[in-house]
Amino acid sequence: MQLTNLLFGATRRVMTGKHGNKNFYKGRGVRNPGFNTKFGAYRIVPKKVHEFIVPDLTGFQMKPYVSYRVPQITNEKVTGESLLKDIKTNIDLIIHKEVP
Repeated sequence: MQLTNLLFGATRRVMTGKHGNKNFYKGRGVRNPGFNTKFGAYRIVPKKVHEFIVPDLTGFQMKPYVSYRVPQITNEKVTGESLLKDIKTNIDLIIHKEVP
């Protein structure tokens, strides 16, 4: 053991895959889409598989680029009174569930 480790404690840097021992696997922070069975096989759980829902964009007019020359939009500040007024005018559009 080195003297610096005793005086200053362990290093406080970010733990990456290169800083651990040979059994340390950092990963990317995502969960596995399945599990290992007792026979050594791997089962994928359909609920855990990511499903991307992409809308059909055929005939879509807009482009993915937004110019820096677009004029900046300023909105008025939201106060309690203005928020209450907006809620009262749009109360029929708000989806809510009554609790007994």
